[in-house]
Amino acid sequence: MIRKYHDLTIFINFKNHISMELNRIYLGIDASKGYADFIFYTSKKVKLEKGFQLDDNIEGHQILKSKLREFIDQGYQIICGIENTGGYERNWVNAIRGLSEKLKTVEIYRLNPKAVKHQIESLMKRTVNDSVSAEGIAIYMINNYDLFKEYWVKSMAETIAVTEEKMLNNMIHSLMKQRTMKKNQLEKVLYQTFPEILKDVSNGSNWVYTLLSKYPSAASVKRAKMSGLQSITKVTERKAKELKSKALRSVATLSGEIPSLMVSHHCKSIMQLNKEIEKLKGVLIAKYEDNEDVQRLINIQGIGAWTAVGFYIELGDPRRFDNTSQLAAFFGVNPTFKQSGDGKYKSKMSKQGSVRMRSTLYLMAHNLFMQNEYFKNLYAKYRSTGKSHRSTIGILMHKILRIAWGMMKSNTEFNPKIDIKNQDKNKESEKAKNPISEKSRLLQELTLEAPISKRNRKKRKAMLEPQSSTKDENTRSEHSQLQT
Repeated sequence: MIRKYHDLTIFINFKNHISMELNRIYLGIDASKGYADFIFYTSKKVKLEKGFQLDDNIEGHQILKSKLREFIDQGYQIICGIENTGGYERNWVNAIRGLSEKLKTVEIYRLNPKAVKHQIESLMKRTVNDSVSAEGIAIYMINNYDLFKEYWVKSMAETIAVTEEKMLNNMIHSLMKQRTMKKNQLEKVLYQTFPEILKDVSNGSNWVYTLLSKYPSAASVKRAKMSGLQSITKVTERKAKELKSKALRSVATLSGEIPSLMVSHHCKSIMQLNKEIEKLKGVLIAKYEDNEDVQRLINIQGIGAWTAVGFYIELGDPRRFDNTSQLAAFFGVNPTFKQSGDGKYKSKMSKQGSVRMRSTLYLMAHNLFMQNEYFKNLYAKYRSTGKSHRSTIGILMHKILRIAWGMMKSNTEFNPKIDIKNQDKNKESEKAKNPISEKSRLLQELTLEAPISKRNRKKRKAMLEPQSSTKDENTRSEHSQLQT
């Protein structure tokens, strides 16, 4: 009787689920600069009507809202998905979100571009244009709505203030990229005009940019007066003599007006970018000077105010992640694995999600292994196993992300003992894992009789032999009991 009731409950739930699914339609939105492409699909992946394009202005937003209301009036629940483009999607998200707050039958979600890209590629279209991208987004939503809805909801829980701070953080990272590009360009020219000073340039000291903006070549430094060189901040008499000596022994091949102009321009640009970056960093740091989570991060030796604030902004609400696996996958610091037949191969860091978070984690990892004793020892431990510097930094990035998230979730300070304890737990759980999934063998008992490879036979033996030895011990104990 209980079994029948249970089966009936499952059937009713399944029937309700199918009914709800048939009542849903999915709107795929591909946002571009100034416009977006839209297409409606049923839950059975049938196109409701031809796709259409609207401009990102008040008229376009009103047309879209009218279209959504038409389907709502027909009794449909509308699930809208838009690729996270880093800005172009925001106006459309706000327009639909405004409607969804009034009408609970409309939902809007930002989607991971990498995941959507694979879906679009799976359509195997000869030409991929904006309408095909919108189609791929709609189909991705259909395939994954029930699996990832809760995750998408958490990702959408972001206030306007946080969005603005992320935009400023993004701007700072863009300026830092520009600075890196300028530094690379400067080094290429300096290789021809004054290669001996490249070591000072690589250290990034501001005095060297001031020097080169005024004396942009070895020839100009050679001609300069000692008083002129010493007028530059941080250039002492000893330093001025070293510069003169380098200039006199320089192997530079260029010293004309054009290369000198290029060096001077690059140096002035770098100094200006330095000022802008520091000013904007200061704005964000000031906003979080009383934030307890940020202060906890700063208390870890090796983490500065800027990296702590950048991490906090990119992480968002720590409660939106249920576990560390989900957290690592979201920011793309998790290792990816490829499994085929007997083999399981570790490839590389997935690198999906926020590039800004990974660059922040990279900076944190580099500073920590240089300045923090605990992370220094961890770095040495992984390097001693034969891992490269880059691989070890990747491991530290993963670890720092998990540690910082745990600190914020539990409102606790950094404690190396907790991390050591968690490492021991992971070792124990790894030992307890079976080499072959028991779920995959649900329908057939595991044996050594199948025509399997040596590798698979070894895995099966590892699972079967402990069981057989246990059975033998039980048989022996039963036999001894019978004898007594």
